[in-house]
Amino acid sequence: MNTATIAVIGSLLGVVLGFTPQILQHKWQLRDLRREAYAELLRSISASYSQAQSGGGSSEDANILKATTVIELLAEPRIASAARHLQKQVDYAHRLLRGQGDKAAAKREAEKADDERLELIKLFQKDLGVRRPRPST
Repeated sequence: MNTATIAVIGSLLGVVLGFTPQILQHKWQLRDLRREAYAELLRSISASYSQAQSGGGSSEDANILKATTVIELLAEPRIASAARHLQKQVDYAHRLLRGQGDKAAAKREAEKADDERLELIKLFQKDLGVRRPRPST
């Protein structure tokens, strides 16, 4: 092989080896952003539920919307859709809990929202590659 061929091959190899760590770092950063948004959505829902149970305000609603929007931007469509649906379900259920209306209906809606939250957690875990610990016997 002549010197020019070796130089071209070396340059191409350098480009490939240089881009690979950058691509991996970018993927890790996106995964971290998704993980943070997932955690923020779940934390905000829990805080909002506590506030609604006590008849309190809706200070967590903005955090729920923000986390849902980030999830819609970064997650796959199935997860994004489920997150948006849960956000709407939570908003409705928590408004009922804060109101003076039918407490039984409010409780049913809150239970439906909680079931959806649990299903979304499973999607989050699958997306992030989180393995559930096996029960010890």
